[in-house]
Amino acid sequence: MHPQLSNLFEQLEQQRTIYCAWVEKAPDAQRYSKPAPDQWSAAQVLYHLAQVDLQVVTSLEKKLSSGKELKPLRWITRFRAFLLNLFLRLPLKFKAPPAVREVPDEVQILQVIQTWADTRKKLQGILSNLPGNQLQKEIFFHPRAGMLTLPQTLHFMKEHTSHHHRQLKRLLS
Repeated sequence: MHPQLSNLFEQLEQQRTIYCAWVEKAPDAQRYSKPAPDQWSAAQVLYHLAQVDLQVVTSLEKKLSSGKELKPLRWITRFRAFLLNLFLRLPLKFKAPPAVREVPDEVQILQVIQTWADTRKKLQGILSNLPGNQLQKEIFFHPRAGMLTLPQTLHFMKEHTSHHHRQLKRLLS
């Protein structure tokens, strides 16, 4: 695995491990309590995070197996990736894209934790097998930012997970 990808993957894994432990160790009342009818519980946030990763990995697998040539990184891609990560750092609430907006009322936490771990193993395989000359190619389509390179995709995943940090802390305190 390319060192740049390895470092980002390790950061993602640290986040996943911490968030899963927080939710798994919390009492049921904190795991499943929703602050308002239209807001998510901690268990639902964890489900959402795992679903985002699954969507990313599924999209990467599809793109890589298509055999289509990847386009080189463009300046607009850099700009959009910068804006995406900037907005994720802000303490604002965003509506999730439709593909990952719906969460079940009842979340099986252990199943979500296992699914997320399995998804990350698939991601690790993708990262390990990607040739270094593909790092500056546009490979993932983000519904709001457009095409991203693999390093930009991992940065997005990291920032997206961090974006939910305060929410999880508040729900579990």
